[in-house]
Parts: sequence; C-alpha cells; structure tokens
Amino acid sequence: MSIFPNWKTDRPYAIAVFLLAISAIIYLGVKTDNILRQSSQIDKPTPYEHTIIVDGEGTVTGKPDIATVSMGTESKGVDVATAQQSNTTVMSSITEQLKAMGISGDDIQTSSYNVYEDLQWDPEANTSISKGWIVSNYVTVKVRDTTKLPDVLNMAGKNGITNISGPTFTIDDTTNLKSEARIKAIAQAKTKAQEIANSLGMKLEAAVGYSEWAPSTDYPYLSGLGMGGSAESIKSSIETGTNEVTLDVSITYKLVD
Repeated sequence: MSIFPNWKTDRPYAIAVFLLAISAIIYLGVKTDNILRQSSQIDKPTPYEHTIIVDGEGTVTGKPDIATVSMGTESKGVDVATAQQSNTTVMSSITEQLKAMGISGDDIQTSSYNVYEDLQWDPEANTSISKGWIVSNYVTVKVRDTTKLPDVLNMAGKNGITNISGPTFTIDDTTNLKSEARIKAIAQAKTKAQEIANSLGMKLEAAVGYSEWAPSTDYPYLSGLGMGGSAESIKSSIETGTNEVTLDVSITYKLVD
C-alpha cells in the first residue's frame, strides 16, 4: 500500500499533499538563500565610502603624588680604594638619612656608579698625567610624600651631595584620570562626526572602529639644586603644581542616508 494518494481515487488528498510539497520546497529555497546571503556578509568590511574617521582628545589635570630626584657625588683619591672609601662614606650617610626621613629602601636605587682615572694634560710633557682616581655614584630617589621634597634636597645639599637633578613629578595611579580623559575624547570625536554627517546630509549609524593612545608627556625638570657643603644652606622652594593626563582616540563611524 502506497503512502502517496491515488489521483483518481482520492483527488482532494492528492492536491493537499502536492501543495504541501511545493510549500516545503519554497521554504527551503528561501532559507538557503538567506543563509548564503548572511555567510557572504561575515567579516565583510564596511565599504570605505560609507565611513568617516574622526579624532578626539581629552585632557584632565591631577595633583602629582610622587617626586623623583637623582643625586650623587664624585670623590677623588690617590688610588681607587681611597676614592671608593670616601664616596661610600658620603653615600651611605645619605641613604641612612633618607630612610630616617621615612623614604623606603625600595625607593632608593643606584642609577650610576663609575670609576675612572683623573687624567690631566701636561703641555710641557706633551702627555696626560694621572692625578689619581675619581669615583662617581648616583642614586635615584622616589619621594612619595611630596611635602618632604624640600627637606630631602636641603639634607642632600648639606651632606656631601654635589649633583642633584630633578625633580620630575608623576601621578602614581592615573586610571581614574584616564577614564575621565577618555570620556571627554570620545564626546569630542562624536560631536565632530555628527557635524560632518550633518554637512553631508547623512546620519551616523554606529561606531565600527576604535583606537586610543596616550601622547608622551614632558615633565618639569630642574637641575643644579643643592650644590652641597653648606650647613646654612637655604631650604629649597619646590612647587608641585599639577600634571595633565591626555588621551587621544580615533573612531570610525558608519554613515547611512
């Protein structure tokens, strides 16, 4: 017995089955076409002529909470050992006093240590003559309580430090400031994009690309502070001011009619 109806004996049922088969074929055809269309769009970039790229910049200010200074001295001796001993005496004393001021040993780092012969040219002998040896030793110090910076510089100047460079002021954690700057930068870019779209008689549909970066920042740099040796040296006057945190963004917008 066949499951298909006989046209002669059961014509209405045969017509119903026929129409059902036709509907199924049409449905499968439409479904297949949609799938193929969707597949062809996967990873297909938005046409270049349908997008605009705009930039935005956001800047906020914050109070620096870290000051970094470099300090050191040069010591002379008839031989290397003598010069080293003299230098060690000064630098060890400086390190101890920095720690006594509440600066952690983790924030005191040797940045340069050099030993070289002190050669001076003798025009009469037409040669270089040794005048002994020189040892130079520099440390980089992070002062996390910036109110202590004048005292640190004054202490160094009175205790044998002959060279000080800095300070550079930085903000330890800029996460929140960057978030504020990002919001400003994106708002600026979106406003610019909207103005361009309006001028072109089009509308912004969506952001389809985004990138951001922080431009390099130059911090104040002071040198020659505290040339050393005077017990009556004047306390250094230091102003921390504020630092700027800037974030630049580039956003690609899709345009529609």
